[in-house]
Amino acid sequence: MSRVQARLDIAAPVEVVFGFFDDLANAAVLVSNLDEVTAVETLPSGGRRVEYTFRDRAGTVHEASSEHVAYDPPRRTVTRNIQSGVVTTMVREFQPVGDATLVTATVEWEIPVRSVAGIISAPLRGPYRRGLRDTLHAAREALTAP
Repeated sequence: MSRVQARLDIAAPVEVVFGFFDDLANAAVLVSNLDEVTAVETLPSGGRRVEYTFRDRAGTVHEASSEHVAYDPPRRTVTRNIQSGVVTTMVREFQPVGDATLVTATVEWEIPVRSVAGIISAPLRGPYRRGLRDTLHAAREALTAP
């Protein structure tokens, strides 16, 4: 299993920060290459299953989906994502720190064919790490803008 993680303090209460990440109206802020949300289904846990499309660097549109497998507002979400055939698990943890919130985001993935796992996983680390950092910084900017 491979994983990358990023953390960031956001100067807002945990309920506000969790709510921002949980609101699909903010999806384009959190996923810069989001093209369109195509379907949303509310799950019995209170979480959601979302189907969407995104654009790669060349502008090609790809289908993707995400589903909450654990949903514990305002503390934690675990989401299973499928993009371009790669299955990832995203964990977001929200911890109050005084008047701010520490957000810890982790992406994990596993390549089932062991002989090619290293070849495929290594190039994913950088983009996943940048994606986590970009998402956290975009949320902080949106939540703390005057």
